[in-house]
Amino acid sequence: MSEAASPVELRRGAPPTPAALHTDRHQDLYPDPNARLEREDPHGLGETPEQHAAHASIATKKLWGLDRRQETYLFYFWMIVSLCCEITAAVLGWRYHTWSYPFIGVMTGFMVTYWAAWFQTATGMVQRASWIREEADLATRRQFLYLAVRLNRLMLPAALVGLATFIPAYVQRHKHPHDLPYWLLFLLTFIWNAVFSVMNAYNNITWESDRMKYEDGEQPFRIGKLAILGIPSPKQKNTNGKEREGKEI
Repeated sequence: MSEAASPVELRRGAPPTPAALHTDRHQDLYPDPNARLEREDPHGLGETPEQHAAHASIATKKLWGLDRRQETYLFYFWMIVSLCCEITAAVLGWRYHTWSYPFIGVMTGFMVTYWAAWFQTATGMVQRASWIREEADLATRRQFLYLAVRLNRLMLPAALVGLATFIPAYVQRHKHPHDLPYWLLFLLTFIWNAVFSVMNAYNNITWESDRMKYEDGEQPFRIGKLAILGIPSPKQKNTNGKEREGKEI
């Protein structure tokens, strides 16, 4: 490896070598922007050791006093129950009409559990939003992206059930002319879920996934099209040919 040029050589007009330009003092002032400090801890490209230590010490945010595992279990409980209630309400409404007590009870259960899961996830996203967090805190940004993906996992199935119920009910509406609320309720269910999922995909999922692709290429939702559908990206292989799988947060 060539040694740094002396000041005399530089004064004589000899072209400076890269080693002469990149002295130890230069490295201290201008750290390599592509260097990572550690792979496990939250960090951004080009962080100084002090910044890295500050970001690594950031505590994980809690939602409603629950840790990450408990909060995730609670969300999927709300989600599964709401989807079952929506499907059951579609069947009961077709058979007993919307003024029947079974339909009213199950449809109310769908609304309660669905919006509980929706607001739970939206609250977590607000806690980690761009106007609150530090952009160099990749751990919080990974959590935000995961919550945005999880929100679409809630809304897309609800939209599909609403559309699948609305189409036959609207086509055969002449058979039940006095049951307008049946197909109208499921039409509104499809509309609000479709609109919110598209807005979430554009404003949150693809935006954050594309940005993190260059800073944290190993995160499990690096492929935006799959992330919109709530599907993790395929496993990656490292330079040794071994598979590497990202974990959801």
